[in-house]
Amino acid sequence: MGEARLEYSAPAHGRVRVTVNPLPRRPPPERDELLSSWIGRLARANHCSVEELCGYLGLGQGRVPERMKDLRQVNWARLSPAVQQTREDIAVMTLPDTMHLPVQYVSSDDFQRCANCASQTQGLVLRHWRFAWSLTCENCGRRLVAKHPSDGLSDRQRVRAARGAAVLKTAVQTNDLRRMRRISRTLAVLKIFGLEYPASFTSRCQLQRSEALAAVHVCATRPLLGAAVLMCGNDRAFWELRRAFPQHRQLIARVLKVSKDLEKRLPRQQKAEPTPTLETRAADRPVASEGALQAARQAISELGPDADRLLLLARADAIWKRQSCVRN
Repeated sequence: MGEARLEYSAPAHGRVRVTVNPLPRRPPPERDELLSSWIGRLARANHCSVEELCGYLGLGQGRVPERMKDLRQVNWARLSPAVQQTREDIAVMTLPDTMHLPVQYVSSDDFQRCANCASQTQGLVLRHWRFAWSLTCENCGRRLVAKHPSDGLSDRQRVRAARGAAVLKTAVQTNDLRRMRRISRTLAVLKIFGLEYPASFTSRCQLQRSEALAAVHVCATRPLLGAAVLMCGNDRAFWELRRAFPQHRQLIARVLKVSKDLEKRLPRQQKAEPTPTLETRAADRPVASEGALQAARQAISELGPDADRLLLLARADAIWKRQSCVRN
């Protein structure tokens, strides 16, 4: 690390005083940069490994701190002089602790990034990129890119996801525990309906994350309607919800009634398609992938073989997209 070193002196009272020289090269942190990102850039600037730098800075067992709780083992007498930053300046570069909240809104890894900012500064990670409600970069205004982006998101889906992200952000920033518990229950309901990842707000799959955020918007504004839409045509889900939320059985029964009313109002196919001839069938028959067939079978098993054709197609399409996103 160049000329960086520790100096020791023995004063008259017998105590050993440690003098820490600043790092030779100290690129300043970017606005809202994550502490682990800045330490990584410091290590590259001083031509050493991150582990070596963490040991020199007194950051515990060589692990790069990211959350506020990680600073409990920090040797501040070594860290602050070496990087020439105050304790308060370093603390604001960490992520908040969320263990006591019903909603996990902070990602433990880099599930998204800003391609523009990341290309300008090697290894840059900003704090707000880790928040579930962040959809655009606060530094340059460009849309954040997920680890596994999806090209199938409609503009309507993006708008609903953005509204759900705003609901989540407001609930966290105002410490609205009642709203956060409702959001947590929304995730539980989505899991019952086939969204297998509880931490879907920070999923690397853009499609899964957008579905979760959009559901937050619908269930926050019209919770009964949101649950009814999910339950529509899926009687099996009714019993699964009763088992998952036994204290809300009367409410679930009301939702089922609304769901049945919605089924009656759904548009039906008005005109049957003409039956193709044998030659037309042979020429026009599409070659279905195994993933699409599995999605169709799962949709039939969930909704039943007598369910409305449009509902079956919509459910199979959602399952197939989710499976494709996970495979990628």
